[in-house]
Amino acid sequence: MKKNVVAIVLFVLAGFISGCATGRNTVLDPTLAYQARPDKALVILMRPSSFGAAISSAVFDATGDHNELIAVLGPKEKVAYYCPPGDRLFMVIAENADFMEATLEAGKIYYGIVTPRMGVWKARFSLHPFKVNHAEQEFRLDSSNLKEWLTACHFVTPNADAVKYGQEKAFDIQERRADYTARWASMSENDKQWRRLLPADGVSAPIR
Repeated sequence: MKKNVVAIVLFVLAGFISGCATGRNTVLDPTLAYQARPDKALVILMRPSSFGAAISSAVFDATGDHNELIAVLGPKEKVAYYCPPGDRLFMVIAENADFMEATLEAGKIYYGIVTPRMGVWKARFSLHPFKVNHAEQEFRLDSSNLKEWLTACHFVTPNADAVKYGQEKAFDIQERRADYTARWASMSENDKQWRRLLPADGVSAPIR
């Protein structure tokens, strides 16, 4: 029992030490439903779970060598990100780094989810795509979970603190990316196929 209490205390303290706590990095986006654009692909990333609530998850467009901050998401938050179509790489950073590959088409909307799990000092996060066909039912586009999670989350945009975080921690973020890139590359294709958005996984209208 004492060990569990100590673990919880350390977990909460890590959230404050990280300087990336929930509620400090976003502002409410009043947009209720983002629409597809003919010249862009739209990726909606959400974090519906409250597990690890003291820790926010920073998500990036890591295509190429540059890490472009999309948002620093807390529980029950989602962000809409328009980007050029084609091959892209998305990344989430916390104690670890995790990735989601994507081949996107213009005029389509794609969905992804940040899922937390317990790490050594603070929560770790993974990125999962919602696919037409997925080995796990909860990550299928026709899953009832997707609609429930989308409804549970509100749209946000990064605030000045999030932008500052991305700038000041750029070196650390790149180091974390480099540390975990090799692990990602070593993942078997059988596993990686479920962590990849394909053109057919996009929809033309928002899922509600």
